[in-house]
Amino acid sequence: MKNNRKSLWRMTAIVLTTLLMLTLLSEGVYAKCIVTPTPLGAGTPPATARISSGNNRIDYTAVAASSSDPRVVQFKDLSKGKVTYIRWDFGDGTHLEGTKITPALKNPVHKYKKTGFYISCMTIKCEGCVGKLWVHKNIVIK
Repeated sequence: MKNNRKSLWRMTAIVLTTLLMLTLLSEGVYAKCIVTPTPLGAGTPPATARISSGNNRIDYTAVAASSSDPRVVQFKDLSKGKVTYIRWDFGDGTHLEGTKITPALKNPVHKYKKTGFYISCMTIKCEGCVGKLWVHKNIVIK
């Protein structure tokens, strides 16, 4: 009976230790995406920062879309107004654009080839605005 108790305690300790290790390892896996506005007038075309015109506003953010792969980024359009054209420049030489404003075009998910520093840009044309509006953000993927 005494040996059975020792075996049971040993098995319990092994199981609990294994569960604790798995929990700690899974908590350590996370993605980090830091987004900051580009200074007004910087970039090509010059960044307009966040601008408002009547009921229209142009702005966006980006967040890590995967808890294990920091290169996967979810862009979110925060603009207000009737958008007639949108273009995303992800800062790695790729872009996405169109006049048919779908959820995938308004809030795209982009996977970068490697972690690093990127300057992304969203270009929008909307009713009530003269010309196109540009917003740039610096994205650091760690």
